[in-house]
Formats: sequence, structure tokens, C-alpha cells
Amino acid sequence: MPDNSIAAAVPRSIQSFLLLTPGEWRDLFSSRHHPRLFQRERARFILSRVRIIAALLAILAPFRLAVDDLLLPRHLFILLDSGRIIAAVAFAVLAFFCRCSPTQRHARLAMVLLFLIPSLFFLFSHVLLAHARLYGAAEYFDKYTYLPFILMASVGVFPTALLEALAFTLSLLTVFALPLWLRQDPRILPELIDLALVASVSTLAAMSQLQSMKRLFVQSSTDPLTGLFNRRAGEDLLALLFAQAERHPHSLSIAMLDVDNFKGVNDNWGHETGDQVLQEIAQLLQSGVRMGDAVIRWGGEEFVVVMPYANAEQAQARLEEILDGHTLRRPDGQPIGMSGGIAELQAKSGKSWGDLVKLADNRMYHVKTNGKGRVISE
Repeated sequence: MPDNSIAAAVPRSIQSFLLLTPGEWRDLFSSRHHPRLFQRERARFILSRVRIIAALLAILAPFRLAVDDLLLPRHLFILLDSGRIIAAVAFAVLAFFCRCSPTQRHARLAMVLLFLIPSLFFLFSHVLLAHARLYGAAEYFDKYTYLPFILMASVGVFPTALLEALAFTLSLLTVFALPLWLRQDPRILPELIDLALVASVSTLAAMSQLQSMKRLFVQSSTDPLTGLFNRRAGEDLLALLFAQAERHPHSLSIAMLDVDNFKGVNDNWGHETGDQVLQEIAQLLQSGVRMGDAVIRWGGEEFVVVMPYANAEQAQARLEEILDGHTLRRPDGQPIGMSGGIAELQAKSGKSWGDLVKLADNRMYHVKTNGKGRVISE
């Protein structure tokens, strides 16, 4: 189903029941269209939780060695606890891996490994102990059957979209049903029903976490007047895009724009009219840039437009097309102009995103002091 029809497929009554705002269902269904900045914050959060859980499991896993030594025959003890030690080492390596850069790819890989390690140990221990004579220790090792339920419930710890949560829960269902199915165990149906129930609750918990995290992100990163990124979020986004452009070299242009004679609008028609002008400009810029570009309210009547994969000439042509093709006017009918400067990431443009913004700002002020109403790139 196309992404733009997902929301339409969910009746408004259901969206209202689930306390979903317009457009929110798409982001809860799939993480494909999450903003880059939110992707990084979510990835950082997931990696942090995986690191904590993996470190705890690495520490706690060997503590059962003494109990296994008392209850298991020697040959089974050596085999089972060799697997337990390998799992503990794998968890330790995973905890170290989670210190990597916070990307969606790394976060998903970390989650896969977190669930894969105990799943493999579950299959290994199940095969090893299935036909072993455990005598009085059978009740102790029956507790290994709790592991599928613990892992399934753990999916709810992470803020994931519906498709992501389903991928994990269905994979775990398959892994845990495999031993019962191979042995033709009559418990397979009730076990699967119970696991499916836990999977459903875990999926809802994961989606609820994602919903809460997304709303908090929007509240903290959005300018309340214009709906654009605020300066704090804009600085984080610039740092991210600047690092990506240096790591995988490609064009990156930044434009600093300022509304001409904006003080006169506030003085003559009041701040309410001034706010309306800023909202119209924000809407004009947001609707005119490409998907993947970002518009930031930098402060007051200043806006920053970030254009990855665009050189200075392309950025200038795009902004001129936006500003020249849609004329905004003051209450007295006079056009509202904008002055701007563009800076492109190059060897001479500086060693940080701050240098790039400063260069664009200097070019913008050059326009302001030499006639206004233009956008320049040099």
C-alpha cells in the first residue's frame, strides 16, 4: 500500500480512539519517513538501551554456572555452560559495539543481535537438554521455557514502528515454536497463543513509546509560531548534515535569509501582523524546497535553509525561483522582500558548520547594506 494512502486506510474513528493526530499513523506504521534528526535521536536512545541490557546480561549470565555445576552431569555442564560463556562474551562485545555512531542501521543491527544471541542459546540449550536425564533438576531447567516470554516482552522496551515490531515478534515466534514443532509437542498451540498475546502487548508498548518520543521531539524541536525547526534543533541538524557531507563527500549549501524592513511591519501594523508575515514566509519556503532540504527559524525574522546535494549555484537558483514566483505583501500592498547569502561546503569555507553559517550570514549582511532584495552566493 502506498505510504500516502496508509492514513486514509485507517478510519478517523479508530485514529481518534488511539489518540492519533493527523499524519501520525504513517510514522507509527513505518519509520521510513521519520525526519533525519528524529532518526538520530531514536537511534541513540535504542543503542543506549541495548548497551545497558547487553552489559547486564554479560555480567549476570555466568552467575548460573555454579547452579548448573551442581545439577547437571559433567558432560552436559561443560557443553551448556560453554554456550552460556560464549553468550556472555557476545553480550559484552555487543555492549561495546553500541558505542558506535547513532544511525538507524546501527540501531536495528544492535536490536537484532540483542535478540539473536539469547534465541540461539535457547535453541542450543533446548536441543542439549531435550533428551537428557535430569532427575530432580528437571523442574529447574523447565524455567528455560520462560525465556521466549521474557524476550518477547522485551520488544516493548524499544520505541519501534509497527512494521519493525512485527518483524521482531514474528521472528521470535518462529524461533521459539521450532523446537516444539520438531518434537510434535502438543503444547505448541497454547504456547503460541500465549506468545502471540505477549507479542501483541509488546508491539503496542513499542508503538506507544515511539508515539510519546515523537511528540516530545516535535515539542522540543519546533518553533511554535511557524512550525519550522527551532534554532536548537537546527544546530543539531546542521551538525549531522555537515558530518555526513564530510564522511561521504557531497555538496551541501546553507542559505541565511532575512526579511527586509520587518521592523516597519511590526511598528505600523502590530506584532500580530508581523507574526502572520513570518508564518506566510515559513509556509512559502517550506513548500518550495525539495524533500530532504530543511528550513529553520534561526531567530526573529531570520531563516536558514539547508540544502544537501546542492551546490551554491543550484541553491541560489532554487531560492530565487521561490522568492520571485510568490510575492508576499504588507497590508498596504507593498511587496515583502528578502535578502540572503549562500555558503557551500568547500575547503575554504571553514572546518565546521558554524563557519558555513557565518559565511552565509556575512554574505546576507552584504546584501542588506547594498540594496536588499537579493540572494547571493559569493
